[in-house]
Amino acid sequence: MSSVRQKVALQFVVSNLALVANFVLTIVLARLLSPQDIGIFSMSAVLMAIAHVFRDFGVTAFIRREKELTPENLRNALGVLLVTSWSVAAVMYLSAPHWADFFHELRVMNVVQALALGFVFIPFGAIPMAMLSREMAVEKSARITAVSTVVYFGASVALALEGFGPMTMAWANLVNIIVTGAMARWAVGRPLPWVPSFRQSKGIVHFGLGNLLTALLKAADNALPDIMLGRWMTPAAVGLFSRANSTVNMVSTALLPTVNYFALPYMAKLHHANGPVAAEYLRASSLINALILPALAAIAVLAHDIVSFLYGSAWLGAVPAIPWLCLAYAVSSLFTLSAPALAGVGKPYAAIGPSALLVVIKVGCALWLMDGTLGTFALAIALGQLLSVPYNLWTYERHLNLGWTAWARSTLPVLVQALLVGGVCLGIREALPLDLASWAAILITGVGAFAAFLAGCFLLSLPMADELKRMHKALLRRQQKT
Repeated sequence: MSSVRQKVALQFVVSNLALVANFVLTIVLARLLSPQDIGIFSMSAVLMAIAHVFRDFGVTAFIRREKELTPENLRNALGVLLVTSWSVAAVMYLSAPHWADFFHELRVMNVVQALALGFVFIPFGAIPMAMLSREMAVEKSARITAVSTVVYFGASVALALEGFGPMTMAWANLVNIIVTGAMARWAVGRPLPWVPSFRQSKGIVHFGLGNLLTALLKAADNALPDIMLGRWMTPAAVGLFSRANSTVNMVSTALLPTVNYFALPYMAKLHHANGPVAAEYLRASSLINALILPALAAIAVLAHDIVSFLYGSAWLGAVPAIPWLCLAYAVSSLFTLSAPALAGVGKPYAAIGPSALLVVIKVGCALWLMDGTLGTFALAIALGQLLSVPYNLWTYERHLNLGWTAWARSTLPVLVQALLVGGVCLGIREALPLDLASWAAILITGVGAFAAFLAGCFLLSLPMADELKRMHKALLRRQQKT
């Protein structure tokens, strides 16, 4: 367990250093590009997010989950990836004019075509990256992350300064894909197949189809704001909502790369060794949500200050959406490990139902409530997320042998902790002057939020409290040695 903790800690540090760089890049691009530029890219990128699901076809999940990985498996995996990736590249490139017509924005076509080119190169890097994740080779992954982050940052800033506008991120993405793939093949340290095979691809396709449908629905869920706002509002509205999303996602962006790196291979190994995963699922979920939910509560209270401080007054139109998005992401976070756990126990198809219901409910709520404002649209997203909870719990009981009462006993203390942090933040912010500098309001309220977080962990006896005690003892031992 200590070895796993060390790997998790290293991956967390690495992913967050990359996050800091990308966060700085977001701020820089917000100053160099207009909301319309970013909105046009977002409308284009959402199509690529859906296309990535078809391109992957669950192959990387198969590699990470498979008990034994043979050279023939890798050749078959490469064959499936080449067919799906290159087919998607062709379809996306040729359909780009229709996507531009859909959004009534000609510049979308060029962005989509540039993004489509990346699919030609992705298969050669996807397999080694999945192998590194399967082996939990964090140090090698760290080197790749460091190089790719620097490349993407430098390319984005250079292109933005040269006036590439919405094409900035598209070309930077292509450069990043090529560099990351080359680094991954080098990092694996052993020969990988260049020639594909299709002799034994049936098992990969069967497993991949379940992951494909689940991932496709997840991508459709993520794409809803860009598609609906882009269709019925303006590129500027898409850009503002994208900025609201990135603000709410600050914490999950810090944590989830680490979670996603380990979740599937860890759950699969646990299942192969012991069978039931419900107990470990609840513990891991509590640890994740003890960090994410209180942070979302603080972000909801400090939305105006955060947007003003990070992006400037031009982006304040994003603020009304942030509190409702915090609620939506809080509910979603409660089920973060759902898909990895189901795939880990060999039941990827079980995640399809909840994902499909979520998309349908969100679309229905958006059509019902949408009045042309971002705040109301975000409310619809949050309402859809809440209404999907019962189906998720039913899926847990049926496929993970995890009853809703056990889930509630584990989850309710984390919700109470989040409410405690949110209440403390609201009280502090209300007591501060309205015209106080944004950075000062964030700093003062953040100190109170951290104190409330620690108090909640120990008063409610959360699993996070045990981890904090262990970290404190380890720190004391290290200090005594020095």
